[in-house]
Amino acid sequence: MIISPPRRSRRRRQPVPGPPVLVPAVEPSVAELIRRLEADDVVDVDDVAAEMAVLGVDDTAARERYGMSADSLGRSVLAHLRLRRAARTHRGSRRAPARRAYLRAALLRCALYLGPLGVAVAAAEPLGRVGWLVPAVTFVLGWAAAQGLTSVGAAVAGNAGPAPAARLVGGGFAACAGLWCAFVWVAPDAWLGPDRMLAGVVGVGGLAALAVVTAALVTRAEAAVIRWSLPCWLLGAVSVAAAAGQSWADRVPVGTLLPAAIVVAVVRAYRPVIGRAVPDRPALGAAGVRRGIGYLIVGAAQALCVVLIWRAGPSGTTTAAAVPLLLAVPALEVLVGWHRHQVEVGLDALDSGRDHRRHVRSVAVATVAALVPPLAAGFALAAVAYRLPYGLSTVDGARETVLSLAAGTLLGGLLAATFLLAARGRTVIAATCAAAAPLAIVALPLAPLPGLDPLTRIVVVLAVIHLFGLLAVAHTAADHRRTS
Repeated sequence: MIISPPRRSRRRRQPVPGPPVLVPAVEPSVAELIRRLEADDVVDVDDVAAEMAVLGVDDTAARERYGMSADSLGRSVLAHLRLRRAARTHRGSRRAPARRAYLRAALLRCALYLGPLGVAVAAAEPLGRVGWLVPAVTFVLGWAAAQGLTSVGAAVAGNAGPAPAARLVGGGFAACAGLWCAFVWVAPDAWLGPDRMLAGVVGVGGLAALAVVTAALVTRAEAAVIRWSLPCWLLGAVSVAAAAGQSWADRVPVGTLLPAAIVVAVVRAYRPVIGRAVPDRPALGAAGVRRGIGYLIVGAAQALCVVLIWRAGPSGTTTAAAVPLLLAVPALEVLVGWHRHQVEVGLDALDSGRDHRRHVRSVAVATVAALVPPLAAGFALAAVAYRLPYGLSTVDGARETVLSLAAGTLLGGLLAATFLLAARGRTVIAATCAAAAPLAIVALPLAPLPGLDPLTRIVVVLAVIHLFGLLAVAHTAADHRRTS
């Protein structure tokens, strides 16, 4: 039995009664205020407010010096104190963080996503023998669980360490696998295909691949898990070579080796909890649970949009939507990382509230400018699709292919907008924008709008919601009072 160390007392520090504290002649910057409070044992907003009161920083002084209320200033200071403590304790590293660490983090995350992509490519043959609901339900269930568990697991890892976080993520995906098996047990044969057992194995394999990515992100073991996911990459490459007509690739037993490759990646991702005693994790706060539910809704809505685009057009035409989506993943990872980095740099380095507000406005303009091209490209592609000559538009579904490309482009921009909103703490707005897209796509056929085919309806809905998401990002990014 592992006995957890006693918790520190959380007694509030009250201001010492006496004569009023004189405001110093030189106003400290936010970074200087963070350095002053860094040595104190502050654990929540109340502690920060008490320490700020000792320093003479009340609501009036906070608005005059820093351009924000005392509550917003306290939350910003507490967020940066936690980031600094996490940076000092992460793997015992005492080196200064890299100036462009967000680029390396984005590169690692994109390389990590290649594991499930390689699994999907290598499993093309069994996927072709099951019903379309099998990959669709697996993707929606797994992507939603990955988003929600990543949010909650990251909070647990920051408070209790990687082992309890990995156990939480593993338990969540085990529950998802149980739900999938229950679905396979009761679903009609027409939904699953001729082989019910194969449908169950395909779903569990897909959930396991997404569980590997989630555990790696939560435990900060991306680089190690990427190395152990190389067999999945290689099997995906062999499948592509076999589809291209390479005779040597046909001799590789991809179907036999793929489950073993997934198991290898799972073992490495969950090594912190395999054969080891795991300490109990602290109870999840209400704010963390709400944030996890918000990310769960965002992930489910994103996956539903992908499935709706996939099923909207004729077979073979909607695959064009995958091209902008695959390109959008690294772009949005870099954009979100750059945005958060710029906000943190502005709060740490700038000396006055005026400079901080100017910096936040410039970051907001750059962020919104990065989200405008997908919207403009989506409108342009939709216009091109309906200006194609009649002869060309009917050849091999050219119009549907262009519309699919427009839908994928717009969805990529919407993904970036929702992730940016969630990264800035606007989880409710992000979940609302994300959930509005599939709901509107499903409900739009009930409206009296004749003459719109399914792909056109999807393009119209994504364009409108992308515009609303762009406005929400502009409002959020320009808010200097909220940094997380």
